[in-house]
Amino acid sequence: MTVWNFKDPGVWFRRRLPGFRRPARSTGSGPPLATVLILTLVSLALPVSESNARTATPDDPYRIIGVVWRGETEVEAGFRAQLTQRRIPFELEILNLALDRKNAPAFVEEIKRKRPDLVYTWGTGTTTSIVGPIDAENPDSFVRDIPGLFVLVSYPLQANIIESFERTGRNLTGVSFLAPVDVQFSAIQAYYPFKTVAVIYDETAQNSRINVERLKVTVPEMGMRLLVYPIPLDGNGRPDPEEMLGLVAVAREDGAELLYIGPDSFLVRHADALTSTAIEAGLPTFSATQAPLLNSRAMFGLVSDYFTHGRLAALQAERILVDGIAPEDLPVGELTRYKLWINHDVVHEVGLYPPLALIAVADFRESPR
Repeated sequence: MTVWNFKDPGVWFRRRLPGFRRPARSTGSGPPLATVLILTLVSLALPVSESNARTATPDDPYRIIGVVWRGETEVEAGFRAQLTQRRIPFELEILNLALDRKNAPAFVEEIKRKRPDLVYTWGTGTTTSIVGPIDAENPDSFVRDIPGLFVLVSYPLQANIIESFERTGRNLTGVSFLAPVDVQFSAIQAYYPFKTVAVIYDETAQNSRINVERLKVTVPEMGMRLLVYPIPLDGNGRPDPEEMLGLVAVAREDGAELLYIGPDSFLVRHADALTSTAIEAGLPTFSATQAPLLNSRAMFGLVSDYFTHGRLAALQAERILVDGIAPEDLPVGELTRYKLWINHDVVHEVGLYPPLALIAVADFRESPR
């Protein structure tokens, strides 16, 4: 049974449970929208075991090395804030891949040499570059014998990073952050009865390919048409930003009514140009992650908060460092709270206003100009 509650200013959607009836489709004119609930961080059924963890002190703190993809984010801010609030002595050293996985082998060697208490990895590409897939043919090329914790990984199971959410099967656990695709599209349909959705994506990125494959299944099941546009590559085999922008007009000409921005680091880096081009074309944009809403001009999205995501990761870190629980015995933490974020200035420019049921519960912001 699912109990639905309302809380302003956040709107929270949860995956369907057995016996849950999907809310009636909105016509864009108000209720019904009983798709709102508030849940705190998921409760994890954790094993009870004797701790073999060392006790850290301010003079001898827990040493954590974090490897990030494009510099620090609000996830790391939340991670630090939670550990500090819990008065856990820690030292967090950040290594930045700077958008280039070729930097990973040197970082792997550095981590092996320094032997921290915990390795923290940000994103799918970073995680697979540092700790490797679960069945890596060359495990010595990765960090395997130091406890690991991943964040901002969209599909850890499909990316072959873990065996299951309940038991990862390796010296690694993490935090899942992406709202299920069917829940995302329930939010999209609640906003307006879109019929045709376009997705532009970086086909060189594993998480983007996985997400598009899920869209190909879910979107037609929900009575919508999906238009898929991989970004053409340049001479170096990398997505071409200019070609990406040209695909917006192509999608519009093909009948797209909405542009979907998935968990795609390339799109995040170029989100300002992408969303501005979409606005010029009169094309609404939906984002599955926070960054295009916070840092560019996406119109609306159903997202988990990066800061809260970092705090949940810190709870996982505490269980490993302080309680001495092996990462393989820790289920992957899941945020079950998702915020419907609407950038009201973009809504005004596009001219597509949300129904009253969403106005009552959504978190309205103003995009950066």
